[in-house]
Amino acid sequence: MAAEKAKRIIPYLIILLVSLYFYYLAGQFRFSARPGNLGPDFWPKLLLGLTMVACLYEIIKTAFFLRIAPSKQAAGEQSAKTESKKKTYPGLLVIGIAMTVAYAYFVTTLGFILCTFLYFVLFMIVGRYRKVWAILANSVVGTLVLVVIFMKIAYVSLPLGQEPFSGVTFFVLKTLGIK
Repeated sequence: MAAEKAKRIIPYLIILLVSLYFYYLAGQFRFSARPGNLGPDFWPKLLLGLTMVACLYEIIKTAFFLRIAPSKQAAGEQSAKTESKKKTYPGLLVIGIAMTVAYAYFVTTLGFILCTFLYFVLFMIVGRYRKVWAILANSVVGTLVLVVIFMKIAYVSLPLGQEPFSGVTFFVLKTLGIK
């Protein structure tokens, strides 16, 4: 049973250690702090700190509160799992990874707004979701929420895109009242 718990803890421990290392690196940023503004280390440290808290929670939960089923019952569950094995789609995973790489490549050309919208639409289509209006609504709302978070709250400069695509970006920003 201890070996089973260790197997479940190891991924969280690895992520915790990697996050700790990157947190240390984020503390090494050299910048001139301006009063009243967040430094470039704030958001990475916040996200890494939350990641470490989540990992610690999972490690403690697994180590102290997880009850492992006896091996006889686990073997029965394993055979039931193999019988009702769900179909997997590794090709879709590869397409999703390729789309993410393409997003990073095209975001400077298309601009954050247009590229993010297209990424959301295509990701839902590749993910086998077929309700067109739901895809469009989720993509528009998701993109606008990210624009507001990054440009109005976090004050992050996002890629505007190159002509003619930057026209879409400027139109959306003007509509949202973002300068």
